[in-house]
Parts: sequence; structure tokens; C-alpha cells
Amino acid sequence: MEYVPMVVETTEKKSKSALPRYPELLMAAREGDLERLSVLLNEPAVAWTAIHIQAEAEAEADNDDNPVRHEEAVTSGRDSILHVVASGGDSAQFLESASVVHSKARHLLDAGNGEGDTPLHCAARAGRIGMLSMLIHLARAGGGGGGDEAVKAVLRRQNKQGETVLHEALRRADKEMVERLMSVDPQLARLPEVDGTSPLFLAVSLGHYDIAEQLHQKDEGLSCCGPDGQNVLHAAVLHKNKRMTDMLLEWRMHELIKQADRPHGHTPLHMAAARGVPGTVMALLEADRCSAYQSDNNGSFPIHVAAMENSGSVVRIFLDKCPGCAEARDAKGRTFLHVAIDSRNYTLIWNVFRFFRGHQQLEKFEMIANMRDGDGNTGLHLAVQTGRAEAIYCLLWNKGIQLNFRNNKGRTALDLLEKPIGFNFWLDPRLMMWSLLKAAGAQYGDHHRGLRHLNEEKEAKMISDSIPTIGIISALLVTVSFAAAFAIPGGYRPSDDDAATAAAGAGAPVAAPLGGDDAGTPVLAASYTFQGFVVANNLALLCSALATISLAYAGVTNVDIRTRMATFGLSIFFLHGSARSLAAAFAFGTDAALARVARATSLITWLGMSLSSLDVAWLACTLALTQLVLLKRLDGSRAWRRAAFVILVLAVWALWPYIIILGLLAYYKTHGIH
Repeated sequence: MEYVPMVVETTEKKSKSALPRYPELLMAAREGDLERLSVLLNEPAVAWTAIHIQAEAEAEADNDDNPVRHEEAVTSGRDSILHVVASGGDSAQFLESASVVHSKARHLLDAGNGEGDTPLHCAARAGRIGMLSMLIHLARAGGGGGGDEAVKAVLRRQNKQGETVLHEALRRADKEMVERLMSVDPQLARLPEVDGTSPLFLAVSLGHYDIAEQLHQKDEGLSCCGPDGQNVLHAAVLHKNKRMTDMLLEWRMHELIKQADRPHGHTPLHMAAARGVPGTVMALLEADRCSAYQSDNNGSFPIHVAAMENSGSVVRIFLDKCPGCAEARDAKGRTFLHVAIDSRNYTLIWNVFRFFRGHQQLEKFEMIANMRDGDGNTGLHLAVQTGRAEAIYCLLWNKGIQLNFRNNKGRTALDLLEKPIGFNFWLDPRLMMWSLLKAAGAQYGDHHRGLRHLNEEKEAKMISDSIPTIGIISALLVTVSFAAAFAIPGGYRPSDDDAATAAAGAGAPVAAPLGGDDAGTPVLAASYTFQGFVVANNLALLCSALATISLAYAGVTNVDIRTRMATFGLSIFFLHGSARSLAAAFAFGTDAALARVARATSLITWLGMSLSSLDVAWLACTLALTQLVLLKRLDGSRAWRRAAFVILVLAVWALWPYIIILGLLAYYKTHGIH
């Protein structure tokens, strides 16, 4: 079949969105078919000459912008034949093919495809070091002067991302290719100079630290820039690599420490503080302590960033190395302590308090915590607004924290909190914070709104939503305790007829009649643990019944909302008592049945049932913490009286079923009741 030359249309009527197709040429380039490629390049002499002569003429007119032209592209990515050959391989056929193509169209060596990549980019990306060497040789030996300057011009050609062929070699972590490129052009790593991803930045970002050292050894004046105004120190810090950070600082790149990126104004120290890497932060501060006093676009200093990220060790480094940072304020007028409280980093607050206490500078901690931000809020105001009690515990532990400072709206911390009204759980954070502040001496401001009205609709909805769940639990406890009353441990004494029948069936002699007085009574009735089972189970049944009745009143919408709230609270109270009593009944019943034959199992059962009081331990620990804070702050008899009252109320609320059960058992034993 005779080959028909392709005629290239160069008129403006042809649409540039539809690329001409050269399937034969593309296939020959992909496969490195030198023979077929030579035929295709030589036969349509008129067409090919028209392409490369016109392209060379325009390239000479504009040497800085030399894209692959629409008529030359053989792929949808606007790759020329030389691009395809360069990425295809580096065998002898491909190398010779590149030489043949270059001899026909020298301008393609420096031409960029749709992404601005030259054939050298393509060869490096594919890892073709032999092809890369051939292209460098062709650039040096090409027409128009050639030589080292021509090679450097080709190597320094940047694509649309501002990257040279060296960037592609770095992505492959090909040290041999990097060595080859830097030997040809030792200053190749200086591009881009100002903005964009420099080769050193790319090497550090990818973790190729040995290549980073290789680049620095070749040229100490290499570019350190990165995207969006960053530099290589930003990259090293972001990857939490202290080794690379120390290496960069050893290279005397201290001026990079204060360079901020464009989007946020973050310096490398800001990023190190955000990542929470104490070693890196220490190294940067030792190199330049002034960077600790450089703020970002939001006015936040590195210590603010560390406080926001709850990095206590980093904050302590700033306080130790740069004490003045403690009083630095961001754009909102907040210190680092305000930021920590606002971010709910309570462990950091406690660590800071311990730091100042260890340095005997508690007055400085008090001063920082009492400082007012742009809205006039102190740390206590912010702690109240976050709605968590832990921050208030940390602050109130120090007597120097002022409770009644007013913000710009004239409100104290107690004004911002407001006493919760309606039905609330004991451990509700806002209720606990209000009680603690009130007991510590906090006062309302001039704009206190006074007594607030109960939101009846909200309370009614809360009760209505809770009744189904609590009702199911209450009914279940009634059923279980009622059934346990008749399925007692140890069983019942048999009657005379039943005993005789059982003995005869077993082949044993029939004993004398047992008498009918004890028939049908519990076998273990004389045991005090069995009596404890009966008392505990009866109390569980009584409490669950009372809880069910109270819950029924709470669910009646015609009843006054305050009465409904009271009966709903009673149902919760009796439900707790029923659950604890039922657990005690199980433990007593197991002990009555197993104590004589399996004492260890009985003890394990008692231990397991004690876990039913974990909520009491949780409540006790929480209340004990609040009382310790008050005792530390008030140091008076009033605090001790309050602590004793709280302990008494907690004991009565949590242990009243056990008190009743043990009290009745003691009475039975004292009076000999069986």
C-alpha cells in the first residue's frame, strides 16, 4: 500500500481545538521504530519542512515561549514526536530516533507541551537517564551556537508549574540523575528564585534528605523558596523532621525563620508550635529568639498557636526561653491563656499553673488570667462561656483570680452563666459551675436580669421524651423483683407426702413423718443472708412500684408543670433505690445459697454487685473536687461546713437503700427475729 503524505493545514480556518492526528508517526515514536520513523519524516518532505521551518522562525522571534504548535502535536496533551520518543525508552533505537527527530526539527528540544514540559521533562519523569544524556548532548551540539549556554537554557526551561527537569529527577529520588543534571548546570537548583517550589523544598517535602544534602554540596546558593511564600524550613517543620531542621540551620539559613507564608502569615515557628514538636521549637528559638515575637495575619504569636493545639510542652518552652510571650496578645486582645481556655485545653491550663508555681511566679499567672481581652472578658469569663467546669477548677484553685471583673457589657462571670432552672441532673456542668462560683463569692453585675421564668414547654417536652424509657425500666424492675420473691434461693421445704414419694422413688427407706408445720417454708429461712435477700427484694419491689406511680403522675398533662417535675424527680429517686436494692438482693441470695459450699464464688458475686455503685463513686469524686477547690480558696469554717453538708447529702441519696437493709438486719439480729 502506497503511503500518502499528510498535508498540513496552516490556514486560520482550521479549528485549533481539534488536533490533527498522526497515528503512524505516533506509533513509530512510541515503539522506537527508527526505520518507520525515518520514512515518515523523510517522505512528506514538503509538509514536515513547512512545519519545522515555520516553527524555527517563530521560535527565534520569541525564544522565551516555545510551545508545541497545533500542527506539530501528535497527542491530545500536545506532545510532539520528540516528547513521545524521550519518554518511550533509552535503548539505542530510541536514542537514534531522538537524534533523527532533532535533526529534522531542532526547535522541538526546547518546545513545551500542553503542561509546558519539554522532552527533557518527559525523559526525567520516565527515568530515562540515557535519553536525558542524549538530549543534553543534542542541545550542546545543536545549531545556533550550541555549547554549555544552550544546554543550560534547555535545562532551565520551566513548565507551567515553574518546575525544571531537576524537579522530575527529585520526584523519582534518582540520585544519579540529580548528579548528572547538577554536573552539567551547578546552578540549576536556583530555579525558581522567588516564588514556587524550589528543588530543595521539594526534596525536603518528599523526605529525600540525602538528596537535599547533595544539592547543597553542589551549590550553597540554591533556592529555598516554596509555594505560597513558604520556604524549606516550613517544609521541614511540617514533616516534623528535626534532623532536616538542624541541617538547614547549620547551613546558616537563619533568615528563613522569620519568613511568613502568604495565606496565614505563619512562620516556621508557628508551624512547629502547631505540630507540637518541642525539639524543633527549641532549635528555632536558639537560632533566633526574636521569631517568638512575630505574629501571623490574625495577630497570633507562636505561643498562641501552641496553646490552641494543647501543646503543653511547647508552651512551657516559650515561657522558659521567652518569658515576655506570656503577655503577648493576639488581634482579639487574648493572651495564650485566654486561647487555651477558649479552646477547652484544660490540661494545658493546669500545666501552666504548675509551671508558674514551680518558678514562684504565681502573681504572674494571676495577672495573665485576670487580663481582659478585646471584649473585656477575663479567663474566667471565657471558662464560663465554654460550658465546662474543668477550666473553672483550674482557675479558682488560685486565690488571686478575680471573680467579679466586668466585661465591656458590664457582665461578670456569674451573669454569663445564669443559674439553670427546671429539672437538672446533679452533675450538669452549668449547675455545678454556678454552685461553685456562688459558694466562692462570685456576684452578679449591674445588668443582671434577675429571676428568670421557667420554660414550661421545654420542661414538659423533656419529661414527655424521658417517660417512655424510664417507664420501661421501672416496669422491668417491678417484674424482676416480683418474680424473685417466689423463686427464692434454696427452694421450699417439701410436704410429708412429697418427701415420702421422693424417698421411695430413690429406693431409700421411708422416714418418720416430718410434720406439717414447716411444709412449704423456705429452706434457708433461718439464715440472716436469706433475710437480707427478702428485705432487699421487697424494698426493690416497693421502690419500683413507687417509681411507676410517680411516673404516671408526671405523664399527666393536666397536672401543674412543677408538680410533674417533682413527681418526675421522685420517680428517678425511687428508680435508683430499686436498682440498688435489686443488686443487693441478688448478692444476698447468692451468698445464702453458696456461702457454705463455694465461698469464693459468693465473694466474687459481692464484688460484682458493688460495681452497681460506680455512679456513686463518679458523683463522689466530682463533688469532692469541687469541695477541695472551695477549701483551697476559702480556708474557713464555712467551707468545711459546706463540705460536710455535701458529703451527708450524697451519702443519704446514694446509700439510703443499703442503710435500710442493713438497719433492718441489725434489728432482726438484735431481737432474735428469724
